[in-house]
Amino acid sequence: MTVEDPTHEAVSTDVDIESDKAAEELLDETTEPAFIPPPVPRALRIPEVLLEIFVASTDSTRAAAARVCRSWSTLALDVLWRDMESPIPLLQVLSPLQPKQTPEQDGETYEDWDFANGLFDVDWTRFHSYATRIRTLVYRLNDPAIGSKNNCLSPRALERVALLYPQGRCLVPNIQELRCHVTWDEAVQTIPAFVGPNLKTLAMSFCTGMPGRCLKGLFQALVSRTAMLDHFHLSTDCPVVEFEGALAKWFESTPLLTEAELPRYYQTEAIVETLGRLESLRSLATVWDNHLPYDAHGVHFQLSQDSFPSLTNLDIEGHLDYALATLQTSPQLSRIKCICLTSYRAPTSEEVLNLTTALALACPVLDVVWLNLASEDDTTTTEPLAFEVFRPLLECHQVTEFVVGHDMPLLLEESDVDEMAEKWPELKVLLLTRDPNHPPDNLTSEYGLDLSILAHMAQKLRNLTNLGLFLDVERFTDFEGNLDPPHQFEKLIVLDVGCSPIPVHAVSPVGLYLGSLIVSPDAWIQCSMEPWFRGTRGDPKFTENWGRWYNAYTLMNMVTRSKVVSAKMTGMLRQRHQIESLNRGGSASHSESIPTPPLK
Repeated sequence: MTVEDPTHEAVSTDVDIESDKAAEELLDETTEPAFIPPPVPRALRIPEVLLEIFVASTDSTRAAAARVCRSWSTLALDVLWRDMESPIPLLQVLSPLQPKQTPEQDGETYEDWDFANGLFDVDWTRFHSYATRIRTLVYRLNDPAIGSKNNCLSPRALERVALLYPQGRCLVPNIQELRCHVTWDEAVQTIPAFVGPNLKTLAMSFCTGMPGRCLKGLFQALVSRTAMLDHFHLSTDCPVVEFEGALAKWFESTPLLTEAELPRYYQTEAIVETLGRLESLRSLATVWDNHLPYDAHGVHFQLSQDSFPSLTNLDIEGHLDYALATLQTSPQLSRIKCICLTSYRAPTSEEVLNLTTALALACPVLDVVWLNLASEDDTTTTEPLAFEVFRPLLECHQVTEFVVGHDMPLLLEESDVDEMAEKWPELKVLLLTRDPNHPPDNLTSEYGLDLSILAHMAQKLRNLTNLGLFLDVERFTDFEGNLDPPHQFEKLIVLDVGCSPIPVHAVSPVGLYLGSLIVSPDAWIQCSMEPWFRGTRGDPKFTENWGRWYNAYTLMNMVTRSKVVSAKMTGMLRQRHQIESLNRGGSASHSESIPTPPLK
């Protein structure tokens, strides 16, 4: 009995077994004992209810439900096959897979999985019934469906299926989202087999050293096949010059594209000009997965008068002179709400001031500002920037996210915090050079902000959910303050300390101090690195430093949880006091105060 075609029905359709009477009559008419299934609840006959149940179920439950009856089978299989983490289950409908050979790639040996039998006598109808249900698919090396490491689906197997498939060249005709992680040259050309006419999201990442000829052939094959594409993500370290023409021509065939994420130095004149003609494009962003060397050919960003009519999110990289000229000569940038400016070298304070002044004038409705002002060469000697150079951006009153990356920590005063609180009342994310792009041996805590500034931020910046700073905690040796002060971070969830050094003797007092300022027990401390450069994560000292911050977080978490318990106890005491007052015949006055249990 197959899933799609059960060999028998549970009961005849002309017999009503919803009532006990009908079941008794059926038993009287039969001469042999028969299995009478219990009546199906009316709710389980409603497709919408069944669909919600199957969505919340596990794969094994959906597979079992698909064998109950035809109506259940259709819905259960739709949900079971909708989101696939691998194409292997679909291909195994045709024939079992087994490792055929072990080719060597990049000095390693991989298991190359191919069909165990031929494809001359297969059930294409059954294959098509499953293939049309797939909406999301992941195609990658080390496929979990056939192993955990060094395995790959044979490109030749996919090529044969694509050639023999009677329904067309796309194996999954209704696919809407495709994510590919390819590390094998031959596998690149098999990606079009999973690209259907309804594809809306295409995300592709390729291994280090992927030849440009492979990507050129890929985008040539994709031309005119992705007319409905909405979102595109590309991650590779291949220089754009090797397939620039093919990529630009492919972009011409994606008229509905709204979001494009490209690697660094992919903003060539041809690509920017092509993307600028897409009327639906709202976001042009940079992918920071690969740290490519500076390429002047890929930082040409000059806008014509009528380009990018719908753009609201923009990443610009390269010379600040290019960015400054673009801001001063492109009136259509007045619609930009999210901008990321990246300089390949650390600019001077005067250059940053000129840039922020032009940015505030050109983009008055900004709500997200990312400024990467770190140098490509981490040996470059630069001076710290003061918040003064960013003051023109305070005129953009809608800013909710402000991020700065630089070689040195940012100089920040309490008066600067006061201005941010006044001009940016809805500020939620504030990350200020938490991981400076500077050699760790030369970066000591003396460059960091004093820990006491956090108390002032808790008082002024009430809506912060994510705060990142490079802090000076070495001189913080003792904590004797109140664990429940009047001003605390009520909404803060992430405190990002980057690579801020913390000595052993400061772990406990710092943990107590941070616990006193943070309300949520779900808040945590993060030691992250800037996305714009490799940062300090690879340094052995970083791992040791991270362990100390984790100990501080553990203590901070104990304090925040104790405050939650204290608040609950206070509420219980207040409620008990009100009940006792009512029992005595009095009234519970709101003016009566209940002392809060002290935290020690």
